[in-house]
Amino acid sequence: MSTNFLYEDYPVLQDTVPHVELGNWPTPLERVPGISSQPLLLVKRDDLSHSLYGGNKVRKLELILADVKRKGFREIVTAGGLGSHHVLAVAALGRELGLRTTGLFFCQPVNEHVLSNLLLEVEFGTEMHFVRDYPGMVLHYLGIYLSRRLNPRRKTYLLFPGGSNALSTLGYIAAVLEIRRQLREQGLPDPAAIFVAAGTGGTAAGLLAGIALAGMDTLLHAVRVVHPSLLGRQKIVGLARKSLKLLARRGVEIGEAASRLDERLQLEEGYLGEGYGFDTAAAQEAIRRFKEKAGITLEGCYTGKAAAACLDYCAARDGETRPVVFIHTASSTHRASSRAEAERELPPDFRWCFAGSPCRRRCSLKGRNRPFCEIASRDNWHCL
Repeated sequence: MSTNFLYEDYPVLQDTVPHVELGNWPTPLERVPGISSQPLLLVKRDDLSHSLYGGNKVRKLELILADVKRKGFREIVTAGGLGSHHVLAVAALGRELGLRTTGLFFCQPVNEHVLSNLLLEVEFGTEMHFVRDYPGMVLHYLGIYLSRRLNPRRKTYLLFPGGSNALSTLGYIAAVLEIRRQLREQGLPDPAAIFVAAGTGGTAAGLLAGIALAGMDTLLHAVRVVHPSLLGRQKIVGLARKSLKLLARRGVEIGEAASRLDERLQLEEGYLGEGYGFDTAAAQEAIRRFKEKAGITLEGCYTGKAAAACLDYCAARDGETRPVVFIHTASSTHRASSRAEAERELPPDFRWCFAGSPCRRRCSLKGRNRPFCEIASRDNWHCL
């Protein structure tokens, strides 16, 4: 039986914060001594959160999709990079509730992992639009919103990249409550540190708010995997504060939690590499070690970079007596796509991804690093 500890610890929320039951809670908290025995490293296996499509989005979507259904919407418009796990999770889990998904996709480096996700979007029935860059994404959001307003049969819920808002962030407050119970069951104290990848910042904000609410002596290490202009320290702290205020408005006593947020956050800035979606040597080494030592599969865009930061921390603190927790946020439960059939149904604007050549379109993202749509030679592609 699935147990959401946010509702168990704060029963008043059962009547004030609707949610749909999607995930398999609690997810395992596994010791991985083969990677680090001192300090003890534990992996929170949110990659196993749902059998159809796992990962960190499931906790968020339990709250978001309840809001969508409550308001009578039939379609969700959301956005992400070409290999977006967020858009894919919305499509996969929303379909279970009879909801359509429209995805707006901007560029990122293309590898086999990205290609596989694009094909799964086709199989999950996502209406796909290639928008090139962030300005293109904003214009498409606006255009779709206006067109849907003129069509009452297509009531549309606009959900921004990552699904990070005060409501969805409550999902990772629940995760902290879950982790703390599991640690107690294993006879372990509060962790010295929790590591998580940070893109739009919602998962990190929820963990931060949960740490502060529970009064834990734990430092959250949010490992930034996007350009600094897209995610800063104050964005995470601000979102955590909004989630705590939402709890307070719904009847939860939050005490002094909001005043403890800033001191509990360490934003790790040294693991991005060239840019969003670009591999780094440190991430690839972390992916190799987790796979060989623990049989855990990570990917290069988010979890590999967060794992690299976590391993560096463990190596520098050999005498730490309290455990360290790594949050595994990528799905490891989804099936592979039926490639040939899905590729035939792929919208024309995405076929350049499979052709082995750049998309050759004007793009505002090119000024930050090599073109996001740069295609590596097929000899360098790899499945993660």
